Amino acid sequence: MAVSPAEFAATLLKEAQETHPWLHHPLFRMIYDGQLTRGQLQHVIRQQGCFFLDTLRHAAWKIISVGGYTPTWEDLERQRALIPLVVEEGGEDTVGGKRTAHSFLFVRLCEGLGLSREEVFTTEYLPTTIIEKNELFLLQRSSPLEALCGGNIATESINPIHMQRMAQAFERHYGVPRSALDFYHVHMEVEADHADRAVRILEKLAVTDEAQARGLLAMRRAITARRICADGLLEAFVTPRGSEITSIRAAP
Repeated sequence: MAVSPAEFAATLLKEAQETHPWLHHPLFRMIYDGQLTRGQLQHVIRQQGCFFLDTLRHAAWKIISVGGYTPTWEDLERQRALIPLVVEEGGEDTVGGKRTAHSFLFVRLCEGLGLSREEVFTTEYLPTTIIEKNELFLLQRSSPLEALCGGNIATESINPIHMQRMAQAFERHYGVPRSALDFYHVHMEVEADHADRAVRILEKLAVTDEAQARGLLAMRRAITARRICADGLLEAFVTPRGSEITSIRAAP
């Protein structure tokens, strides 16, 4: 039997907090504690560009997936409710605001870490990185329910914590100037609102057993994709220590 939409949303948010690899995976714990070399961190951040350089299209799919050839009134309302998410990703400066595109801020972050723009845009992505992006985009294209649970609920809900830890680590351990950390600081501010907005929309969509099962699966698929990517980054760039940590985690 379906629980109330509010209870369902709270359950998803709790599970995301408890299981998301950005909060719990050894790779990110090591970044938070300054245990990676600058070169290792550069490799990790370049791989993250596979997703972070393409977040505008990722956000736009939320609107594209709402409704069909003949939209309903409810579809139009949901489309409008999602517009602010797309504007924030693409840059509020396009509509008279001050903040630029999140992808531009990511490039600035990379440059602050000592990477050239050419290096950022010519990165060869790992198979596990590509698997992550493909799964996250598939969820966005599936339906508004999968898009919200696989994006806003799964990851944006935990971003205020994760992004704060990353910003602190970059400045404290890796010598990145604060002026280059706007990518993290902006996400610390806006992602809680994104998650709240998603919950309000979700409460209108996740009202049946079937819908709640799909939503839960979408969130878990997204978190699993993030974990697969983190495993790949750890294995590729933080060996042999990464192999030792992975073995410890897998031990009974």
